[in-house]
Amino acid sequence: MGRMLNFDLETESEGNSALVTIRGDFDLQVVDRVTEAFTQMEAGQPELLAVDLSRLTFMDSSGMGTIAAAHLRAQEADRRFAIVRPPAGVRQAFDRTRLDEVIAVSDDLASIYP
Repeated sequence: MGRMLNFDLETESEGNSALVTIRGDFDLQVVDRVTEAFTQMEAGQPELLAVDLSRLTFMDSSGMGTIAAAHLRAQEADRRFAIVRPPAGVRQAFDRTRLDEVIAVSDDLASIYP
């Protein structure tokens, strides 16, 4: 019997903005599901794609890579891309990899979405 994943993902859109909320563990086991969610939201050509990480408990390098790839696609499409409320450990990883220098990080979802 397979182990239960500590993971949940929700998507929503309002106006020209899209939101992906990721909860639990964002690791190699769920990268395909997250990438699919990003692709579905990007298909609607939103002006903003926000990713709420406030209830994330863990993110490994594959999760970081998925975020970076979504950010690159956003740049190519001239779309704003923002990470919202990453937990301390994830924020430190963004700092160490300098992703925080190229990806907007916000502590207040209401200030950017919708």
